Amino acid sequence: MDFEYICIDSAGKELRGRLSASDHQEAKLRLKGMGFLILGLGEKVKKSERLYRIKKGIKDTDIYNLSREMSVLLNAGINLDRALEMLIPSSSNVELKEILQQVLRNIKEGKSLSKALEDTKRFNPLVNVMIKVGESTGDLKTAFDNISQYLNFQIRFKNEIRNTMAYPLFLIFASIAILIAIFKLIIPRFFSIFGQDTSSLPLVSRALYSISNIVNSTNVFIILAFIGILIISSRRLNYGIIFRNLYNYLFYLPLLRNLIINLELSRFTYAMYSMLKSGVEFIKALALSREVIQNTNMRGAIERTIPQIREGKGIADTFSYIGFIPPMTLEMLRVGENSGNLKEIFFELYSVFDERFKNSMKRIMVLLEPIVITVMGIVVGIIVISLILTVMSVSNISL
Repeated sequence: MDFEYICIDSAGKELRGRLSASDHQEAKLRLKGMGFLILGLGEKVKKSERLYRIKKGIKDTDIYNLSREMSVLLNAGINLDRALEMLIPSSSNVELKEILQQVLRNIKEGKSLSKALEDTKRFNPLVNVMIKVGESTGDLKTAFDNISQYLNFQIRFKNEIRNTMAYPLFLIFASIAILIAIFKLIIPRFFSIFGQDTSSLPLVSRALYSISNIVNSTNVFIILAFIGILIISSRRLNYGIIFRNLYNYLFYLPLLRNLIINLELSRFTYAMYSMLKSGVEFIKALALSREVIQNTNMRGAIERTIPQIREGKGIADTFSYIGFIPPMTLEMLRVGENSGNLKEIFFELYSVFDERFKNSMKRIMVLLEPIVITVMGIVVGIIVISLILTVMSVSNISL
């Protein structure tokens, strides 16, 4: 097996290179035998495989696994740099492995873990702050544990949304596929009976024939190819602004407004709970937690409360000027302010908004499924009626 290494020699010079060994342990022993201080050691990846794997990027799952494993190792009494050395070879994500090697080098040069993570510019600000708090309290194990719990919430939340949307999306794509098959296979064969001249056919029949010609031309393949290019290039091009603006407009639709409010507030309140649980002061926790809100209108409203709270105004009183905050939330925040237990209050609020979001999603899905089936039935019915009218018009049969 071929390995790539980053070491420091006896003169303090950084060395990078490759060596062959039967396994990771043998490679490590050989480098130590040469008197090198190992900063990074990992299996060499082929260039084609490396390019493919780097495109995947770093996911929440990767950071979750890293933080959970770091918590276990630190709890077992292993020091920080040794824990990183143990985890780097086991990482299956090439990009994360290289970032961790960079973090390890910075730590051995004397930087703090929070500074090393921040310099990579690849970690969530909430993660950086939790690590910084853990360093200040001397309890990095708890900091990594809190990070893993927060990321576990994010992963489960996204998976629940995907699972809920799976069946309706399947119905939609299946309906589209059926319609394309009808217009590509059935309609052309039916109209071939009447030749190329369709001027004598009813209007609805001519419209049906025109749609069939569009579907059977190269237009569909061009559209599909364009969509494929967009998907492939989505990691290189920034479509965030387009989707963000679309998401902001959806906020004003009556059916989706409450769904978006519950979704964003559940994220926000759980982030606040995680921050406060990690020992972050309230103002800083508020400034960081607002970043998880994807809707810019809601995020701006939360951001405007920060200067007022910093001036000494009550949290509940300040939030009362935000139109989308439910009255129940304000009462619970007042209770938290008076009792000094805001952390638990934010967790209770998260539970409430999470439950409301799930119930709203269920209601929408219950409505969406029959809507898709009904629309599909209407379209197919129109097609059948058009074909019948075509036959009747050619046969001079009157209704």
